[in-house]
Amino acid sequence: MKQTTLEPGLLRLIQVLTLLHVAAILLVRRSVGVRFGIEVPASAALLAFLVLPIFLVLFMWIPWWREKLGRAFLPIGLVIVSIDILSDKYLTLRWLVPPGQQELELLMLMLRTWFTFHIITLLVAWQYSWIWTLLMALSLSFADLALTLPFIKNDGPLFELFLFVFAARTVTVTLIALGVGWLLSHQREQKAALAVANKRLAQSASTLEQLAASQERNRLARELHDTLAHSLSGVTVQLEAVQALWDVEAANARRILDQALQSTRSGLTEARRALQSLRASPLEDLGLALAVSDLAESVAARANFKLDLDVQNHLDNISPEVEQCVYRVVQEALTNVARHAEARSVRVVLVRENRELMLTIADDGHGFDPATVNGTHYGLRGLRERAEMVGGTLEVDSEPQTGTTVRLMITG
Repeated sequence: MKQTTLEPGLLRLIQVLTLLHVAAILLVRRSVGVRFGIEVPASAALLAFLVLPIFLVLFMWIPWWREKLGRAFLPIGLVIVSIDILSDKYLTLRWLVPPGQQELELLMLMLRTWFTFHIITLLVAWQYSWIWTLLMALSLSFADLALTLPFIKNDGPLFELFLFVFAARTVTVTLIALGVGWLLSHQREQKAALAVANKRLAQSASTLEQLAASQERNRLARELHDTLAHSLSGVTVQLEAVQALWDVEAANARRILDQALQSTRSGLTEARRALQSLRASPLEDLGLALAVSDLAESVAARANFKLDLDVQNHLDNISPEVEQCVYRVVQEALTNVARHAEARSVRVVLVRENRELMLTIADDGHGFDPATVNGTHYGLRGLRERAEMVGGTLEVDSEPQTGTTVRLMITG
């Protein structure tokens, strides 16, 4: 049998209420009865009042019942609760209360059932529609009236009070059941509509993701077609011409072979450019700290110099423009060190103190005289312009045979 899906928190609430009901029978009911002058024998109370509540506790707390009954579990549980409340009242009046005390006990029980009927109808409204909640409220009220009528005396002093309590209880239980049931039903409809909207949103996101992947594949195909395909086609034609002319026109064949080599180099350059554009930026993949560290270690391994790296681990809340500037300065400076400085060791420091980001790249290479290069050596003009674009300053200290130090400072 298919297992029912209970509203969140409903089962736990019912389980707690069943335990409180048993505790109330053991600790409260007898003491309250004695205070009002109503004597309830202890042995009879245990026999009449505890059998069904204890079964209800076992029914609600043992998972086997839920697995066995499925959708019928909660309706059966609510019916048992209702029978327990009504039978408790009927048995009390029929067997345990002397005739002279029945009217007073009946009034107390009517007030108690007023409260418990509200609880039961609210539990029904929590799980089911307002129609079922209304039916439960009316069923409880008229079932209780049918069981109560034999104990009401038309000429008794409390007759009119009984009628008023019954009418007021029926009205309040019904109206509250209708109101709460309607609100919860409306909430369930909104929840279902939200689930449908979320599902559609997820489907739209999946469609957009597939469309983006398709567009990226098409872009990759175009890039490869415009680079590798064209280059390979041209080289193939040239090599076929070389093969045809090699024995009869060796000089012309060599000329075409040189052209083929040039085409191959050009195609390789274009292919590398295309692949580079397809790759994600190291800053996006790694973040500034790891990207700078990875770049420095890569250049040091290629150029075979000793690297002293001091990069602050957490460099957060830095704008993409500043990150790009720092990364490009490191890239240009280290490239120049590898190509020109003939350095044995390089120190790279990237830290942030307060609001100032500081980058230092120092090498022990042969250095140069900044006054003699007019700001063009080592790409200094481009580095300074890049620093100024993000509100920073770039300083270069160098002398022949003493190495070079590049300092970048950005505030903000």
